[in-house]
Amino acid sequence: MLFNSLEFILIFMPLVLGVARILRGNWLLGWISASSLVFYAFAGHAWFLVPMAVSTTLDFWVGHRLERSKDARARKRWLALSVVANLGLLAYFKYAGLFLRSYEASAALFGVTSASPRLRELFSVVLPAGISFYTFQTLSYVIDIYRRHSHAEKNFLKYLSFVAFFPHLVAGPLTRHNQLIPQLSAVSKKGIAPLWKSGLFLFSIGLIKKVLVADRIAQGIDPMIDGLAHTGALASWVAMVGYSLQIYFDFSGYSDMAIGLGRLFSIELPQNFNSPYRALNPSDFWRRWHITLSQWLRDYLYISLGGNRCSPRRVQVNLMLTMVLGGLWHGANWTFAIWGAYHGLLLVTYHHTQKRWDKLAPLAQQLLMYVAACFGWVFFRSRDLGQAASWFAGLAGRRGLGVVNGGVGLKLLAFTGAALLVALLAKNAYERNVERWAGWQAGALGLASGVAVVLMNFSSKFLYFQF
Repeated sequence: MLFNSLEFILIFMPLVLGVARILRGNWLLGWISASSLVFYAFAGHAWFLVPMAVSTTLDFWVGHRLERSKDARARKRWLALSVVANLGLLAYFKYAGLFLRSYEASAALFGVTSASPRLRELFSVVLPAGISFYTFQTLSYVIDIYRRHSHAEKNFLKYLSFVAFFPHLVAGPLTRHNQLIPQLSAVSKKGIAPLWKSGLFLFSIGLIKKVLVADRIAQGIDPMIDGLAHTGALASWVAMVGYSLQIYFDFSGYSDMAIGLGRLFSIELPQNFNSPYRALNPSDFWRRWHITLSQWLRDYLYISLGGNRCSPRRVQVNLMLTMVLGGLWHGANWTFAIWGAYHGLLLVTYHHTQKRWDKLAPLAQQLLMYVAACFGWVFFRSRDLGQAASWFAGLAGRRGLGVVNGGVGLKLLAFTGAALLVALLAKNAYERNVERWAGWQAGALGLASGVAVVLMNFSSKFLYFQF
């Protein structure tokens, strides 16, 4: 069950919200938790609940042990237990395939053609939806208690609602306990007072981004990317720009829908995107793209490595390590690690050239940053390094200028161009005051949302579900 499905919009959401509005206290928290677990089970397989239950229960228990303990060594052991267990689960489910492929590639050098059937069976696992997100959420909860930045939550239902709250469960935004638990406390006491206008506005904007923009672009560029070995320069560039727009409208669309759903429950989830293609430099880009992940990596990884409190060379190493690990967080493929390293290199280079860069005209900075981000998406989208190399060869014109297929290509060019102008120039949903909208604006949004609902049967899963 997805946000962009009829069963969610017409059955699940009205039922869950309708019942939630008449409940209070633990009854409400229990309903939110149970509904979220049902949503999660239908988002993939019911057994996905098992690793989630292990992670959630363990960290609730460890949090209380950390809260009570005054022994520094014991507290470190409790923290280590949480970190090792959570990252161990994540590593097994997410990176077992990468380990197997790397093992087979290394074994081939010594004449071993493949792994044993038993090893293949052990490492052939399905990735539970959202495991990267809820793992980071529960880890941040434990780490903050260890640092004495917060207290352990006593009410398990409230804690479970924080972890499992269905709008952010599968693909974010990554939410801290000190952002969500106080709101859950207030809602459980006062009840739900939906913010109908802003909630439905953001949900509709996200649905339109996903169904009418991201999926339409994907239909045009996926065949180009699949046939990169025969693609000329023009099609390679269109595919690269198209994918930069697809992933932006897809992921920011999901985040908009999640935040809109949260507002229907009187919960304010953190903003996850702020027009990233309007960024003027690499640092600005990461303040705008997947904001909650950037903040998590800064607070729990970069600062733990030493952050800016080190020598200039060590700061660069910390930055590169953070970005490479942030890249690998997205998936079990070396292309993600290279994507992270590429952005780390952009950040390091910007720090060395900031004075000269900042002298450029703002429009030049924006366009250069956008093109730099696009080159990074080549690694992110490619299934392996060979495909990435083929794509870059096409971008460089190694297979000639080429053309995009006839009329379909012209439509794709026009649609992609229009979407690019929106991404580069238009205000985002959070910069608009829906309370002041005229009737025709609300009507246009409603019409576009209706078209999106009609086309949902042809829609696909959100891209970040795989992460």
